[in-house]
Amino acid sequence: MVEIERRQDEAQDQLRITIMNEFCRIMGRSGLPPMAVMRLAARAVGEVYREVADSHSGPNACPCNWRPNERADTDMLCTALMAAIRYKPVADLRTMRIAGSA
Repeated sequence: MVEIERRQDEAQDQLRITIMNEFCRIMGRSGLPPMAVMRLAARAVGEVYREVADSHSGPNACPCNWRPNERADTDMLCTALMAAIRYKPVADLRTMRIAGSA
């Protein structure tokens, strides 16, 4: 189980870095405010979900055995988003994730 958690942490870190870099780049290029870009990012995640779900449905479905359940999957995505956006005070700065480099 430790191996799966490590792989999930690595994947999450890579996605966060990629999304943050693109978010900043798009804000800089477009001049759009942060929440406009956040809304567009949320729509993009929804579109990715739809495309992946479609490829896992029907007679030519991906053989990985995942079957989309739009209601349950949406609930899970919303729960993950809400958990991630809640402010979590940090008592020890040594335990904070590094946000970038100087």
